[in-house]
Amino acid sequence: MSGTMKRAFAGLAILLILSLTVAPLAVGAEAEVVYRRTSTDGVKRIALTFDDGPHPRYTPEILEILAEYGVKATFFVVGSNAEYYPKLIARELQEGHEIGNHTYHHYHTAKTNAAALKRDMAACSEVLLRQTGRPVRLFRPPEGVFNEEMKTFCAENGYTIVMWSIDTRDWAHTPIGEIVKNVREHARDGAIILMHDFIGKNSPTPAALRQIIPMLQELGFEFVTVSRLLQG
Repeated sequence: MSGTMKRAFAGLAILLILSLTVAPLAVGAEAEVVYRRTSTDGVKRIALTFDDGPHPRYTPEILEILAEYGVKATFFVVGSNAEYYPKLIARELQEGHEIGNHTYHHYHTAKTNAAALKRDMAACSEVLLRQTGRPVRLFRPPEGVFNEEMKTFCAENGYTIVMWSIDTRDWAHTPIGEIVKNVREHARDGAIILMHDFIGKNSPTPAALRQIIPMLQELGFEFVTVSRLLQG
């Protein structure tokens, strides 16, 4: 069998795994897209999310800070990084955090056709299913870019598309003080905060996180995973 045929069969197998774990939906159904979800019981909840990891340096540092403050978060991981650092994926789950799909290669979405994005998303799902033993149902598109076709694909495969209401711009190496100020000014009940645990050298994220968590706790916010936030 040629390499091309092997890749084609592998892609079909991954898509089959996804299709077998969800119930069929009506034709034209679209996935839910969430930017924020307010509570229904008066408790101010907020969700920390981290994209692009795991990273051998920054992910453990972030996990230590989260543990110090008793905070749970959601990590939208890149499949190729998960394969390099499976112990960090296991640690995230062991410490009570949540895992989401951020595709396998983190392609630049606007420059990639829908078929390639579907394969990339399915490949990440296969890696995470193999590593965790459970299907992942939260998806964050790279760069936050998606179209109607991707919404339909996510609906067919049981995914909720998770966006954000607060972009810390840590990925742009924004000064720590500006990151903290931005979060404070935009923090609302049900907000979803976008941060990253895989950035180049000198990531501002850990230092900013160490200020953000106690600041929001003092303002009365309870940190929860995205799945808990979605419960209202």
